[in-house]
Amino acid sequence: MNVLEALNWRYAVNQFSEQTLNQEAIDGLIESVRLAPSSYGVQPFKLLVIENPALKHACLAQSYGQQKVADNSHLLVLAHKTALNEADIEDFIEQLAANQNRPASDLRAYQDQIASSLLGLSQPQQAAWAAQQCFIALGTLVSHAAVEQIDACPMTGFDSAGLNEVLGLDKQGLNAVIICPVGVRSETDRTANRPKFRLSRDQLVETL
Repeated sequence: MNVLEALNWRYAVNQFSEQTLNQEAIDGLIESVRLAPSSYGVQPFKLLVIENPALKHACLAQSYGQQKVADNSHLLVLAHKTALNEADIEDFIEQLAANQNRPASDLRAYQDQIASSLLGLSQPQQAAWAAQQCFIALGTLVSHAAVEQIDACPMTGFDSAGLNEVLGLDKQGLNAVIICPVGVRSETDRTANRPKFRLSRDQLVETL
């Protein structure tokens, strides 16, 4: 199955089965997020992988009663940093330099470029930029899941403040922006058989 076939196969699951994904499948989903594109290579977010049933039910209470938040194999949460500072950028540069086996001083110009761009933003602007990186990662996650025939349902319909409190994210300077239950679709999920609808190419695309 190629990527386009996989994207035609996937849909927003409404009801998951009781089947649990194996660790190899979960590791693949995690790696797809880790390898996702990100502005400057900075990854200003955290991926939470929730398998504890009680914790998933606590998240359900913050998700307007959408049962799939509790009834799934794993619940993935992408949470972004609400603010960035000089230390965040220094830490990124140090890790990057170590990865490239070079002194951090060699990357000083790049560090200054990132700092000039991000530290000049207001706190709400920084948070919005960080949230955008989560959505980029989500695209990679959902595409990988489709290719591997892992069912997923990205969601933004939840109370962020409530979920942050349940997961202790506010204490870490993080904000939940996307939740994504994953697993295997239920045979009784009627939405699985609906024809896939998207705008036509002519409606969507303009070539200039």
